[in-house]
Amino acid sequence: MRVYCIVYIVLNIVGILLAADGRNSTGANFVKELPPTLVDKLLGAFLESSARPIRHHSKTKSNSSFGSDIQHQQRTAYDFVVDLTRPGDIYGKIQAYPVSFPLGKAAYDSKTKQDGRKLSRFMVNVVGRYNVGKTYVLRLLANIDLGHSFVERTSGISVSLPTPKNSHDPNIALIDTAGARTPVDYDQNSFAMLSYERQISDAFIQEIALNSSEIFLLVINQLTLDDQLYLKMLYKRLKDKKINAREIKQRLLIVHNYFNLRTIEEVEQTAQYELGELFGAAKQHEGHWLSKDFKHFILANSDSEAGLFYNDHTVEQLLTMIKASNAAEVTNVLEHIMYEVELLLKKFLEEHHSTDDGDDENVETKVDANTNTITPDLDKQTKLQISRKRQVQLELELQQLSIDELQPEALWFICPKRPLPNNVILSKNLKFNEDGSVYIDYSSQFIPDVHIAQTNDDGDIEILIECPSCSNSSIQLTVRGTTLLVQGEKFNNRMKKDYLNTRRIGKFELQVPVAKLDDERTFDFQRRKFSFQDGIIRIIIPVVRGRVCHI
Repeated sequence: MRVYCIVYIVLNIVGILLAADGRNSTGANFVKELPPTLVDKLLGAFLESSARPIRHHSKTKSNSSFGSDIQHQQRTAYDFVVDLTRPGDIYGKIQAYPVSFPLGKAAYDSKTKQDGRKLSRFMVNVVGRYNVGKTYVLRLLANIDLGHSFVERTSGISVSLPTPKNSHDPNIALIDTAGARTPVDYDQNSFAMLSYERQISDAFIQEIALNSSEIFLLVINQLTLDDQLYLKMLYKRLKDKKINAREIKQRLLIVHNYFNLRTIEEVEQTAQYELGELFGAAKQHEGHWLSKDFKHFILANSDSEAGLFYNDHTVEQLLTMIKASNAAEVTNVLEHIMYEVELLLKKFLEEHHSTDDGDDENVETKVDANTNTITPDLDKQTKLQISRKRQVQLELELQQLSIDELQPEALWFICPKRPLPNNVILSKNLKFNEDGSVYIDYSSQFIPDVHIAQTNDDGDIEILIECPSCSNSSIQLTVRGTTLLVQGEKFNNRMKKDYLNTRRIGKFELQVPVAKLDDERTFDFQRRKFSFQDGIIRIIIPVVRGRVCHI
């Protein structure tokens, strides 16, 4: 691991051990500086080592995240966990994301191959609101029985790589998260900040999990508006990937987890209302329900007559659906997730430079369009927000850290291959959708060159926007009163490796107050013309000729 990361991690480890031993009150402060899974790991290792003499391990055994004695006693549904609960850790003091292997690194490695060959797996994301039983559904699919009373905390992105129960079952990787809208400690003074940080954390983890997956199991207890918004978001994501409606039925499966219902009669009554009335679904002879857009599957309390009736059959059907899908398979699940983390960080992170006048936020500039016949002054009408920021280029890798005296086995981290600049920050342009997902308003990062001019004596207006690498499908024109809103997105070409890249990419939004360009004419927005060729967006807005234009 890189030197810049090692020193701080070692200092924090010492602080955590001191805090656990009660010898230093300041040690507790170090605990707050590290991600929760790393703290749990170190405290567990310390408590274990304090109960027995410290032994020195050879480095050839440093292939597991915990001591081997601890690992084989631990019960868990997960093969590895990427702790992304604090997105800023990658550019903070630690400059890394911890990765733990609860069953041991060797156990994880053994599941990546079969008969000496890399094993391909379907990427399945078990999604849903907080506390609807996602981990329970994951255990059923993974055929892992940890007992009804066993509770396991889900941190970051937790992944299970189950061994198929039968030879005809598919190889799958099950991705689990804590879910959307997880609660925070409530305090009048700190709630606003804590809730915002939790939104960022939940959204960051959700984006990685969704982008890493091809198949989604949406777990619902009893249907809420949040569930419907989440379902709408998932459906749109698949549609945006050009997946047709028939295939979406195979990739977006709704699991109605009625864990609070125990009798078949209770389940059937609830299903008849939620599935039959709200979704308009009909029960199929195979046992699942079918609505216009989705397939629905039922689970009940596992320790009940309803659970015995539904659960095994539902798991079998879900595995059959996954196997029959046309989803792509992945050979290296951890590397695949790391790649998605890298892509998202390139969007979320930016270098921030102070402006000459000391304002670190935005510099207001004006756009003047000068032509022979019309010289509109847009100073008071249109101000584009420009930030002196630059997107961050980074590559991630998996590294291990061995500290024999403190931690017998290796610690694993995802960290940058090269140190990040000291001025890297999380973008302040993050916005949240109603379903809890996040997007970035790039309007302050990429401003295209614009030319607005009168084209003839009638007064028709031509708007030229230079946007090479823009996607034609991303360009949208919206009329708001007498203002034209132009939106688009400039994509970065995928390269194997960037040596130098100063190109501005991202989304832009341009508001053109057309009526204010010439208040003596009325413009006909309904007859506007649009074309996109050779990287130039061309929009013609004609004036009204001999009639009144209704907008």
